[in-house]
Amino acid sequence: MVSIIIPVYNVERYLDECVASALALKTECEVLLINDGSTDRSGELCGLWADRDKRIRVIHQENQGLSAARNAGIKASRGEFIMFLDSDDFIDPVKTDQMLSNLDDETEILLGLYRSYYEDRDAYEEEPSEALLTMSGRTKMERFLETMPADGRSCYMMACRFVVRREIIIRQKLGFLPGIYHEDEEWTQRLFCGSESIFVSHYYFYQYRRGRIGSITSSVKAKHIWDSFSILKRSEKLLVRLEPGSQKEMYIKRRMAQLYLSNMLNICVLDREERKKAKSLFMHFHGMCMPYIYGEGCRGVMLFDRIFGCWVTCIAVGYANKIRKRRREK
Repeated sequence: MVSIIIPVYNVERYLDECVASALALKTECEVLLINDGSTDRSGELCGLWADRDKRIRVIHQENQGLSAARNAGIKASRGEFIMFLDSDDFIDPVKTDQMLSNLDDETEILLGLYRSYYEDRDAYEEEPSEALLTMSGRTKMERFLETMPADGRSCYMMACRFVVRREIIIRQKLGFLPGIYHEDEEWTQRLFCGSESIFVSHYYFYQYRRGRIGSITSSVKAKHIWDSFSILKRSEKLLVRLEPGSQKEMYIKRRMAQLYLSNMLNICVLDREERKKAKSLFMHFHGMCMPYIYGEGCRGVMLFDRIFGCWVTCIAVGYANKIRKRRREK
């Protein structure tokens, strides 16, 4: 049985479509609706769905955030496997059933593909998945990580694209870190490092809603940067447990480097006092992250860093990115 964990918070507009898509599965499943202190009719709708279908269980809790809601679902789950579904997204039942048919006694992690759904123009767009399409079926984790880009864009590692054996989540203590942005970034690192294999499926089963009506485009805030540094600290501790030279170690270093680069690019969201606090963190992670950054313009950044040093480079990259954004807005 598969436990489908759906955190719910103020999504009355989208909840019915989300839950209906999960209940349309032919695969044996339970649906856990975690009402995370909704202030609209979402909690009431959860109850109506539970009355309608015995596969649904509802947990009501005070608002604690996405991570805490997922953790509550993990604790209450009864299935052999766990998957996550955000309540403003939905799944394709046919493709999901086809993907789930690959689950067997040897499966640790099952990975599927997603499509972005743009509500404002009612259009779908398949993810850029070139790297994932180079492999299929059960694959050693080391080979998988050797192949996967670590830039976080060309291969988006969100939790909802995985189906994970519950035993692994419990044994590896793979709960989500509460109260932070980028919780999937932190979680997937530990997921990969605690597993030996992964099954790659080419079914575009997950429908990821973007540009939804009434939504506000998210912008980077100071908390994004502090949370990224928190993840870097946890990644640093994770590295100690990994075999030196392994693909797991290299993947984590590359992920750390991209988080570090992201913080450099967005340093201008910090005020003067915040930058003083951030300077020691940039300096601390500089040596372990800078050699592994990659992507457009990164060679120039590394050359600039060798000439002018860590902090001047951080400030220069941040202001260059700020100017670039302003030009795009004009």
